[in-house]
Amino acid sequence: MKGGLMAALSENVLTVNMLLSVFFLPGIYAHSCDGRTPLVIITTPKPTAALSGSCLNVPCSFTAAPGDAVFDSSRETRGAWIKDGNYIFDISNGVKTDLVEITGNLSQKNCTSLFSDINTSQAGKYFLRIENGGLKGAACSDPLQITVEGKSFTLLNSTKLQKYFSSFVFIISSLTQTSKDY
Repeated sequence: MKGGLMAALSENVLTVNMLLSVFFLPGIYAHSCDGRTPLVIITTPKPTAALSGSCLNVPCSFTAAPGDAVFDSSRETRGAWIKDGNYIFDISNGVKTDLVEITGNLSQKNCTSLFSDINTSQAGKYFLRIENGGLKGAACSDPLQITVEGKSFTLLNSTKLQKYFSSFVFIISSLTQTSKDY
């Protein structure tokens, strides 16, 4: 009797597991990968958060999945970050380069990127699209997720400072490099 109960429970667990796989797991890839096998896999810090108004340097590397198309480091490699909500399989949908610059050497599979002047509208998922010869793929299975915290700040120019304080104010800063220098 005990063996029959265990067999029935095992069968029920297997049935539930199969149903979950059929109804819920395809959605993981269907939303981002459009039912395709990811050809590019990225490695980035998780989670990634930035303070509004700042720059965010994201260390990143990628690997190309084995398949018919092979990554060739001697060929020109193009890349772009594409924000969720855009068609991620077209490199022309990439984020403007004044907002994000890939500073790493894509030919060496280094996709380190600098996101400039982060604001709350830039929060969300980003997918890396890589094109290298016959290899054209998006890192659709594991996007970069950026959260933006805090409020942006602006510096007052000297005219506004004079208006508020009726005298000159000297601001001493220890900042030696701009975000573009990183």
